Amino acid sequence: MQADLTSPPPPGPREARLRVAAIDAGSNAIRFVAADFARDAALAGEPSIVARLRFPVRLGHGVFTQGLLDEDAMGEAVKAFCDFRAELDRLGLGVDPRRHRAVATSATREAVNRDDFLDRVQRETGIVLEPISGTEEARLVHLAASRRVSFSGGRWWLVDLGGGSAEVSVVNDQGIIVSKSHRLGTVRLLETMTAAGGCSKTVREWVAGALQDVAVPAVPHSARGPAGDRRPVGFVATGGNAEAVAKLALGQVDPSRAAVISKRQLDAVAHLLAAMTVRERIEKLGLRPDRADVVLPAALVYQHFAELAGVDRVVVPNVGLKDGVLLELAAEGRRRREPASAGFFSSA
Repeated sequence: MQADLTSPPPPGPREARLRVAAIDAGSNAIRFVAADFARDAALAGEPSIVARLRFPVRLGHGVFTQGLLDEDAMGEAVKAFCDFRAELDRLGLGVDPRRHRAVATSATREAVNRDDFLDRVQRETGIVLEPISGTEEARLVHLAASRRVSFSGGRWWLVDLGGGSAEVSVVNDQGIIVSKSHRLGTVRLLETMTAAGGCSKTVREWVAGALQDVAVPAVPHSARGPAGDRRPVGFVATGGNAEAVAKLALGQVDPSRAAVISKRQLDAVAHLLAAMTVRERIEKLGLRPDRADVVLPAALVYQHFAELAGVDRVVVPNVGLKDGVLLELAAEGRRRREPASAGFFSSA
């Protein structure tokens, strides 16, 4: 198993900074990120990433068709968590819950044998892995996205698509109005299609069928605007696949800023992906193997919601669940105002 690793940047000015780490055990990959936040009251500005790892462990394999976490996948995941523990120690964070949080999403929370997996992670690494609900996923993603996108001018749709689920939220500049988690992840779509055995449907047809009964949650009467204010003013797509689609559409994306692609560009990317085999996506587009197979169903899901929204552009903020975890940990640390001598703040 190989990890995608981002090395720490060279040391910056010697000022006290708040260091925290997040682990996101998703259905298609497991991610670790640690960052330093400036020691200011608002935690303004972009954090400085000091470590980033990604392991292509597909925890969702088997869960969405058999209800069980695969033994091999669990073993690979535990190895990844051993590396995460080493990184936490190297960065001076240890397993202090004030300084890191590890969360698991749909594959783990749905698995019948999840307790065995959670116990093994804690026993072998000391890290407490916490399965979270779709509602919590949506909240943390919105927290991160709202740092990059101004949800002003009315209601927006925010769709976070992972390997096992899609969190669909209606939001504005005051927060989340309503949110719903759908069992509509990309790994789930592919695995259920494979399990159909000899299914003659294309990926496009399979995804379209899965989306038939998926709707954006209704806004409560108390939160509704004027008559005719039914369509959103904007559509935001989050998740690793949204970022991959944006890169394919634009050629280059600044990861520290939100990207904007037109609906026409999204359609063109979906058409391009549908015309290629998984191998061709790897060889011609440079996609990772664990991205190349799931990016098409993801593009189709985003295309579906963009069409429902009636928008001509899609905003991709280049943030996700792990970024929301980091922001919340940093905010809690700031509220505690622990002194540098206590070890909570570090000198970058």
